[in-house]
Amino acid sequence: MDKDKLKKELSGIVLCIIAFFYIGALLFYHQDDRTVLDGLKWYEFFGRSAMEAVSRLHNPFGIFGARLAGLFISSFLGYVSIIPGFALIYWGVSLVRHRSLKPPLLFTLYAVFVSLVTASMFGLTTAPFGDVMSGAIGRMLAAFLSTVIGYTGAWVLLGALGLAATFFAVRVLVENPVEQLRAAIAGIGTLLQRVVSSFARKRKQKPKPEPEEPLQGLPFPPDIPDESAAAPVSSVPGEDEPEITIREGVHEKEADLDKRKLKVKTKDRVAYRFPSVDLLRHTREEDDYVDETLLEDSKNRLLEKLRIYKVEVVRISATVGPRVTLFELELAPDVKVSRVTSLENDLAMAMAARGIRIIAPIPGKNAVGVEIPHGKPRTVWMRSVLQVEKFKNNRMALPIVLGKTIANEVYLEDLVTMPHLLIAGATGAGKSVGINVMLTSLLYACSPDRVKFVLIDPKRVELLHYQNLKNHFLVKFHGLDEQIITDPAKAVYALRSVEKEMEQRYDLLEKAGVRNIADFNRKQPDEALPYLVVVVDELADLMITAGRDVEEPITRLAQLSRAVGIHLIVATQRPSVDIITGVIKANFPARIAFQVASKVDSRTILDGSGAEQLLGNGDMLYQPTSQPKPERIQCPYISSAEVEAITSFIGKQDGLKNFYHLPQPDVREKGSGSQNGGYQEKEGRDAMFEEAAHLVVMHQQGSVSLLQRRLKLGFSRAARIMDQLEASGIVGPADGSKARDVLVESHDALDLLLRNLD
Repeated sequence: MDKDKLKKELSGIVLCIIAFFYIGALLFYHQDDRTVLDGLKWYEFFGRSAMEAVSRLHNPFGIFGARLAGLFISSFLGYVSIIPGFALIYWGVSLVRHRSLKPPLLFTLYAVFVSLVTASMFGLTTAPFGDVMSGAIGRMLAAFLSTVIGYTGAWVLLGALGLAATFFAVRVLVENPVEQLRAAIAGIGTLLQRVVSSFARKRKQKPKPEPEEPLQGLPFPPDIPDESAAAPVSSVPGEDEPEITIREGVHEKEADLDKRKLKVKTKDRVAYRFPSVDLLRHTREEDDYVDETLLEDSKNRLLEKLRIYKVEVVRISATVGPRVTLFELELAPDVKVSRVTSLENDLAMAMAARGIRIIAPIPGKNAVGVEIPHGKPRTVWMRSVLQVEKFKNNRMALPIVLGKTIANEVYLEDLVTMPHLLIAGATGAGKSVGINVMLTSLLYACSPDRVKFVLIDPKRVELLHYQNLKNHFLVKFHGLDEQIITDPAKAVYALRSVEKEMEQRYDLLEKAGVRNIADFNRKQPDEALPYLVVVVDELADLMITAGRDVEEPITRLAQLSRAVGIHLIVATQRPSVDIITGVIKANFPARIAFQVASKVDSRTILDGSGAEQLLGNGDMLYQPTSQPKPERIQCPYISSAEVEAITSFIGKQDGLKNFYHLPQPDVREKGSGSQNGGYQEKEGRDAMFEEAAHLVVMHQQGSVSLLQRRLKLGFSRAARIMDQLEASGIVGPADGSKARDVLVESHDALDLLLRNLD
């Protein structure tokens, strides 16, 4: 790959050199050079005659440059022949920067067409410079058109063709031309404003007058009142403010994802072809234009509000992301960080913006971060985050793209290292799009031999398009016709099947004498196991309808399945403690929070506030396992039509001969607990015993009223369960009206105790 890149870069440099030589030779064309060259043969470049000719040439590019200029200007399109030279420069720059070659090709066609039209227009003129501007071809076309449709008709036709070609080229080659023009005008205005303000600042800084000499004959200078000493000095606001430093974002190196091995052989010798990146929407990335005037205004308002509360800022810098701007404030040594965090609402009111988030301090930096939404949000498209070298050449087992950071860096994570992901957010915040982004990343990176999906969709419509993957990526269940599970009862069966698969894989690893699936696949490649990615799109619905029957397999899979290559992606729109229980939360260290309704929901998913200040539409906070604070990321957008196009492309290929079947789970004789309000008991314990145990451990207090309120039980049943908890050593004895002491400190210790009780 490095050789191909080097060849492209060298080819681009050579093309640029040729283009500059060509344009320069034509620009220095002189009519007298033709007379000098008439005495030389066309192949004569050496010898005394050639040296004498060079000394009399006006063209600094020598004999070859003079002959080239004479050929194109006299015999072709005159000086208009320079226009195709810029197309050569476009080709060279695109090759050097590893860009797509479609825009240079379109621009070349446009340049040739416009050159013909322009040369014909000059041929129609009677101006003395018309001949040298049109050339022989331009004069010929002008004569032909004026004869056929007349002089006026020729002008009208050529003008219409030129305008139509220019309009088409701008529409194709320039994304949002009106916005680009507006941005350019705004940039010029900003530059002029800076020049004017700089000049005004210099005018204000007048030199101090030198002290006058005492008048001769007087012992002291005359008693002139010093107005500057008598009047208090009023500082001009903004003169002592720190200058803002604009940090440049990350420029990801682009890479053509289709220039890789797209066709592979599967284990059952069926050819599989990866989807082309052309199935995704092709959009030109918006320019990383920074409105410095708007940044300066935001900085002034921010510092003005901080100055009111006596918060001194020494240095300030800004990083402009897709939707928010991060201001990094270096505070004075005597300023406490807590003073800034307490001003969150005041700063939001001063900036007249929603979604202000304060990071105090920024991990690894001596600064406080303030994230403020800016006025020009940019959409992050799925194609733009896949067409980068970071994704194309990654060495991850299960790479998933999460989006772009505030510094415009593509954020790529390996699901294997997470090893499970918990997603929460309000309706419409971007959860389903985020799941589509993750699954699409895996489809572009992994073959059917590498990964299989277990999709559970209680909402029935969110994962509908992935039915096309039934012959390649979806597993099959014994006794079930569906491969995408939508019924809650069948979801419990599917999770139990995955749990049984986990146990069987551990048996295989034990027999092979290895510790994880990667070592097993390296040791026994013929019996390599695929990774299993279990996606639950709405956990809240399952918890409401199935409760403990769903929580138990999810918890057990989250605790044990990492080593055998089973990974969970669980999403919910209700991040409350009855849905995301303490047991589930403890086993999902990697979490994503989209916009939520309140700080309570944010604390439930992230153990801290911040998610309630997000902007929606894919704006999210990602809490990795390796960082103390979450990272703000803009999730890319992928439409349903794009997902359907990708899955349809895979579904139309020949299906695999051998499907991946999950084992039939063991039948467990266990009461349905709160689902039917039954009183089934196991070894003399109530069916709600384990749920009550987890509840009192999570709250670290045990009382009958707590069980009544949270588990919706009657007094007598709650009291009986509390007695059973006491007999099992989970809570202490009753002490009057006080809550009982909880003797178990963590959920892990409780699970161990419950297993010993069984």
